[in-house]
Amino acid sequence: MDSRNSSRFAEKSNDIWNPTPSQTAQTTSSMKPLRLWYSVATPSDAEVKASFAVQDRLRRLRLASIILLLMLVILVSFIRLALLSKNPLLFPIIVAGIALCLFSIFLNRLGHVNTVGIISVITVNTAILLNLITSPSGHLSMDGFLTFDLLVFSELLAVSLLPPSSVFFVAALNIACICVDVFLQAHAPDLEHLWRVESYTLLVRPIALQIVVAVVTFLWVRGALRAFKRVDRIEEVERLQYALAEQKRDLEFGIQQIQQALVEAANGNFSVRTPLAQENVLWTVASSLNTLLARLQRSNQSEQELQRIRSEVLRLVTIAREAEVKRVPLRLMPSGTLLDPLLKNLSGRYLLQPSPGPDRPSRA
Repeated sequence: MDSRNSSRFAEKSNDIWNPTPSQTAQTTSSMKPLRLWYSVATPSDAEVKASFAVQDRLRRLRLASIILLLMLVILVSFIRLALLSKNPLLFPIIVAGIALCLFSIFLNRLGHVNTVGIISVITVNTAILLNLITSPSGHLSMDGFLTFDLLVFSELLAVSLLPPSSVFFVAALNIACICVDVFLQAHAPDLEHLWRVESYTLLVRPIALQIVVAVVTFLWVRGALRAFKRVDRIEEVERLQYALAEQKRDLEFGIQQIQQALVEAANGNFSVRTPLAQENVLWTVASSLNTLLARLQRSNQSEQELQRIRSEVLRLVTIAREAEVKRVPLRLMPSGTLLDPLLKNLSGRYLLQPSPGPDRPSRA
């Protein structure tokens, strides 16, 4: 059942990651502003065949760039509200947050996604807690108590930008901040009344929310990462199968070419060659075979030349005997062999018997 679900998930992922041309054109046009932002706030894209770790890091960098962009837009939109607020420290807090967002975008461009995640978590928690501590009344009201629920955003940032297990550390930090603020900061009358009646319920609710969000997000992200790893392994197996199929086709083609060359050479055609490219796995074998065929071709040509010279020598002997008997000059035609200079030198000459000398008896 698990393998069946994995194959279905892989098919859906392939449909998503390998869209049709029309889908690619629509996606390219709609994602153009986002790609422009990625080119500003993230490093260059990873390779197509990059490992899962590299792809996951690029995914977190892109997600961090989007989160930082949203945080920057929200903080800028709160500037007017901060100027009109009765809290004098709200405007400096927002300005500091904008500065940290810009600095985090710069770090994200350099690829420090873990540092960006830590800064983002600290920024969100600090902004929320400072807003509670620096309230005009200086007391923790019921509305401020409900603001503790916003601390779950730091958990979402942690589980998205940092290793998934870090969400439990952030949840523990949030719970500690809630407890410290509740027990140390003075309570407003509305919260003080409820605190005396239902203190346990009031305190458990934000703590339980932090724990539930941490557990659920951790399980969800871990399951998603495992699913992506399974898909990555399936794609890796498919790439290996494709590479093996390509190698098999190259081997079959190379063996066929070498076999044809050997058959031609066995039939006496030593001019044949195996036209294999260097990318073929049998290229070294084909190159050695071509060298052997070239040497056999030169040897065959030398043997044919020697046969022609032998035939020409026999013809020259026959012509010389006839010329000697008939006492006519030698009439020798070029043969196209190495004997042509000799034939040219002997052509037109007579072959005469030596005259009898005093020491040689004359023939009767």
